[in-house]
Amino acid sequence: MVLRRAEQHQFYMELTPLLFYFGAMVLRQAKCNSVCSSESITLVQSFLSNFSKLGLNDSKLYTPTLSNYGNCSRSTLRCFEMEMIVLVGETGQISTLPKRLNSLSRQLSDKFEHCPQCEVYKEEKAEEFLKTLLHILGIMCSSSNSSKR
Repeated sequence: MVLRRAEQHQFYMELTPLLFYFGAMVLRQAKCNSVCSSESITLVQSFLSNFSKLGLNDSKLYTPTLSNYGNCSRSTLRCFEMEMIVLVGETGQISTLPKRLNSLSRQLSDKFEHCPQCEVYKEEKAEEFLKTLLHILGIMCSSSNSSKR
């Protein structure tokens, strides 16, 4: 099929908006996959605000520290994810937080080749665990927002 010059021009005029649309969708997807997740922060805050109602006073969880996050970001977030699965199971709640933490951890990398396993970290009360997670997520968002400027 041979297209005349006018038909070629018409074809390109119809194709151009489609290409712009796909380009915008790719850029939008890249922006939506930022390391910062305000939804995750909101979910952790919700757990903290309902802490006494959920009966978590005696729960202890392996809790990485901020320095662990600095050197082993991915491993640290994976540990928080696994421990959140335990916490969500203990409360009987349905939460997307473990899935969100998994998604966030896949965007990070560890500085060290061999990072500690989750079971190596000190066991802390659930409230302290949640506060530490909230602090780390806050740092992730503040560094993510400052790098966008």
